[in-house]
Amino acid sequence: MKTYRLDPAKLPQQKNTILKVYGITFLVLVAISVALNWGQETMRSLLWMIPLIAILFVYSGNRAYKQRKELWENYSLELYDDYLIQNQPRYPELRLNKSDLLSATEKKYGMLISAKQGKDILVITNFLPDEDYQEVVQTLKGWIAENQAAAQAEAPAPEETPLLEVEQQPEEPEPEEEILQADEPEDEQ
Repeated sequence: MKTYRLDPAKLPQQKNTILKVYGITFLVLVAISVALNWGQETMRSLLWMIPLIAILFVYSGNRAYKQRKELWENYSLELYDDYLIQNQPRYPELRLNKSDLLSATEKKYGMLISAKQGKDILVITNFLPDEDYQEVVQTLKGWIAENQAAAQAEAPAPEETPLLEVEQQPEEPEPEEEILQADEPEDEQ
């Protein structure tokens, strides 16, 4: 069993990303608001709103950073001989057996794992230390290769089946339509 944790050296990068996202969004919002209200009476109320919006963005950015920090402190990925367990804050523990893994897809933020339980059910993030990330990826790819080889060995080879000739049955004649005629009224004499 080996436990992997997120790389503490990569947390400051997250802080910079949050600052950029919230800062740029705030500046664009202020610029659009000023441009739309320039020279109008609503500009006075906007001058009071800009500091309130700034406080909201600072609060939201601070909260986002605290959530990332909590993730860095509490995330763990445990690899055993025949299963893995992932723990992260605000999510239930995820346990996947080695035999359940079906495929892996590399993305810029890490590797997505598909299992019998669902498609892209697990993300192996590249926020792990680089050597740990490569070790986990190689282990999981090995498990998936084993599962695929076992599935191919179990699957019967497709046999060539001759095409069956369809026997044409003679068409049955359609029943003749009977025309019901109403009895003609008798002439009263």
